[in-house]
Amino acid sequence: MPGPYTLSGRLLPNDQYKNRWELTESLLPLVRAELEALVRAGCTEICVDEPSMSCYAHREDPKRFVNIFNRTVEAVVGKCHLSTHLCFGNYKGRAVGPRRYAPMFPAFLDMHLDEIHVEMASREFAELEVIAEIAKRHTAAVGIVDVKSYYIETPEDIATRVRACLTHAPPEKLAFAPDCGLSQTARWAAKQKLGNMVAGVAKARASI
Repeated sequence: MPGPYTLSGRLLPNDQYKNRWELTESLLPLVRAELEALVRAGCTEICVDEPSMSCYAHREDPKRFVNIFNRTVEAVVGKCHLSTHLCFGNYKGRAVGPRRYAPMFPAFLDMHLDEIHVEMASREFAELEVIAEIAKRHTAAVGIVDVKSYYIETPEDIATRVRACLTHAPPEKLAFAPDCGLSQTARWAAKQKLGNMVAGVAKARASI
């Protein structure tokens, strides 16, 4: 049976899937089953990462994405620490849509989860105020390390960024992480970035 993708990875309509939404509905129960299996196996931390929600929220109904997300995770809500990572993708190191969180909120606050992760470092902390809205209902996990840059953030850089976040949300509602995964970042840089991130967060924590 022909699949919905060309070799380039671009989605094409065919007899099986008329559009992206039909394909999503077919994948949804498979992802849900994987989440349930993880919880049964004893997993206590799960992050659902789907860049399409972030990349296309500007041109789609964001409530539709929320509905899809909630139906996907419904069986594991309350059974693990559940989060989602709202990044803008890394297709060949390039974004595929406007890198703005405004189109997603306040709709995305209705996601059934514990934590929402937003990338900030690579965007020069634009829209940092969104973490105040997130923190009213969930934990706001803030990306404070740029995984696409080979500038190695110093511990003081990190501490300064943490303090900026604290002007928008209380410490008990904040978590800190790299903007995204480090799989595309050279190991020598990734190790230094992670080490300095931990040191910088500890430095900021000591000051409060």
